[in-house]
Parts: sequence; C-alpha cells; structure tokens
Amino acid sequence: MNFTRTTYDNDMEILYRNANLVTFSGTVLAANVTDADEHGKKYVTSGSLIDKDGNVVKQTGATGSETLSTAPIGILYKTVDVTNGDEACSLIVEGYLRADRVLDGFADKVVATIKIALPNIKFI
Repeated sequence: MNFTRTTYDNDMEILYRNANLVTFSGTVLAANVTDADEHGKKYVTSGSLIDKDGNVVKQTGATGSETLSTAPIGILYKTVDVTNGDEACSLIVEGYLRADRVLDGFADKVVATIKIALPNIKFI
C-alpha cells in the first residue's frame, strides 16, 4: 500500500456576522503577486485589500511613516489562485468583519486610512 500525506488549508473566516454583507464581482491581477508556495502556486488570501484595478493593496513605508500602496475599494471574500493569470473574485464592500484578522499587521495610521477608504465596512 502506498500512502501520501496531503495538508489542506482552509480560508480564514473574516466575517464577524453575515448581516448586511454586500459583495461585488471583481478581478484579482496576477502580475504583482510574486510569493509562491512550495508547489509553485500563487494565492491571494481572503481578507486582502484590493484596489480598483485589481491589485493587492500593501502597506509601504518605514516605521512611523507607513502608507498604503493604493486606495482599497474592497476586501477579498475568498482566497483566489492566480498561478495561471488573473482570476474573478468577490469583493466585500459592506458588512461586519473581524478586525483581528483583516487588519492584523497594519500600523495604526494605515488602519485609520483603511477605515476611511471603506466606510461601509465595520471592523469589530
């Protein structure tokens, strides 16, 4: 008998509750996603900030002068595989999300900017 071990990862639950959840369809661009896993797959994980062009929004700048690479218009609802190119996605534009999972790793100044850019999303 031949057995192989496969590890599966699940999407991190970013919703605080489903009430008032509004999503729009969008596209995640693969061009700026460079981090691949051990199998060569490139993923954009749920909870990532996405701008109007489909790029992943990242925090840039040195400590104390952090900014966002571009202005976000939504938050990725489910993880998307962009290994073979651009992919369709659902972007959350209104709802209640978990701040500890979506905003983790962002500086306080950047969190304030995100909340201004996404006024219909409540972080709890």
